[in-house]
Amino acid sequence: MINNLAKGIKLLIEGKPIFIYDFDNRENEIDFVIYAKYITPEWIKWMRIYAGGLICFVTDYEVGKILEIDLQTNYLKKLGYNKLIKNPCYGDEPAFSIYVNHINVKTGIRDVDRAYTIKRLYDVIKFIHQGDVSKGKEIFYNEFYTPGHVPILLGRIGKRFGHTELSLILAKIANIVPALVIVEMLGESNEALNIKNVKEIAEKLNTIIIKGEEIVQYYEKYLKHQINNNFLIV
Repeated sequence: MINNLAKGIKLLIEGKPIFIYDFDNRENEIDFVIYAKYITPEWIKWMRIYAGGLICFVTDYEVGKILEIDLQTNYLKKLGYNKLIKNPCYGDEPAFSIYVNHINVKTGIRDVDRAYTIKRLYDVIKFIHQGDVSKGKEIFYNEFYTPGHVPILLGRIGKRFGHTELSLILAKIANIVPALVIVEMLGESNEALNIKNVKEIAEKLNTIIIKGEEIVQYYEKYLKHQINNNFLIV
């Protein structure tokens, strides 16, 4: 495995953050990524202050189907909003599904609230990942409501290569539960932070930046042709 990629996998498994840069010809952005198992209010606060983008929970599209939730664009199409679905940025439909809160949170937006919602979403995906689908669905439908303050992103590996899918490929390589938290790194200049700036932040956090091309190369060589390319097997 590429050395940088191996370092990133190790960091994720240990509950430490990493950064993923997608591509020059896509968003040209860097996202902060952390394994949802280790999310805390302190990390939510860090992302809010030092990243500044939209804090999202990431899982796989197949998991979404098990939970009976779909992409936001599919819901909008069914409601007749086709004229508003333009996808002007990079051509493919966004990974956004529904936004949720846990029933035990106060308002949903506070650091402690979002951390709790995400942590419990991780538990839902963990049960599904381990094969206990009924338990995962029970928690999801008994303990969550929508609309809320945590957007769920459903990744489609092989059909799309945004930050959502790039982070999920790393989760698959690491053989961890497909449950991650991502947020865009934004700067004070009203633009995305460049690699130089994020490198300085990464060094302070003792972590690294992984480029999308590194992840895609590994995917194309080792994962693409697997017969069972899903997350529902430990």
